[in-house]
Amino acid sequence: MPIHRRILRCTASGLFLLGMITISAAQDGKAASDRTEPTSIQALENMGKHLQSLQKFSLESQTSVDAVLDTDQKLEIGGEISYEVERPNKLRIDLKTDVVQGEFIYNGTTFTYVSPNSNTYAQVPAPATIKETLEEAAQKYHLTFPLADLFAWGTPDAPIKEIVEGFHAGSATVNGKPTDHWAYRTGDQDFEVWIASDGPPLPLKVSLVDRDDQTRPRMTAVLNWNETPDIQASAFEFTPAPNAQKLRFLEEGNPQ
Repeated sequence: MPIHRRILRCTASGLFLLGMITISAAQDGKAASDRTEPTSIQALENMGKHLQSLQKFSLESQTSVDAVLDTDQKLEIGGEISYEVERPNKLRIDLKTDVVQGEFIYNGTTFTYVSPNSNTYAQVPAPATIKETLEEAAQKYHLTFPLADLFAWGTPDAPIKEIVEGFHAGSATVNGKPTDHWAYRTGDQDFEVWIASDGPPLPLKVSLVDRDDQTRPRMTAVLNWNETPDIQASAFEFTPAPNAQKLRFLEEGNPQ
């Protein structure tokens, strides 16, 4: 049977990878505090504080995600994603994977999702901040993106309290830079973060395993940061391509 006729269990959210992490604390076993090194929590807090301090930045990432077929066989789906950010209300995401390509453009008043391959787009009013817009895109329109949870770290919504295990796994080199490798467990996920050892505590690599799925699919992303980017204002404005077709999200309902 051709692969394209099989069922990929990680369609929407899986192929778009990480949206906002949804986790729950373990209910049994050793107390979480006994299995969590305080330095592991401090590392996440330092990372989050620095991420929230960045008012303007760009980010490029190479991603890999396990797509699970209905036979439980795994396929590796590679991809690239870039973020251009001006807080509090400007965001552009360009996503290209082996199976999907998309653009997300937020200018402070509307967000537009573009599908270049089909020359189509949808556009709706948006909330006042990046974080709120990404949440609405995910919850209302089922648009989730790799690494979107980075906007939650350093805020009260960061899932620090849901961590039931955390420890320093060692040191590693990521893209030629020394990092501290931290490993964490929540109620249904294992995740790892490689945080730069020198300079700002930026996450240079992240990896996530979904323990709710018996096949344990993994997503991994390597991150390249620019904290002083030259971003043109036009990056956050959308101009339809010739003959582009405007569509409606299903959640918008039918026009009156």
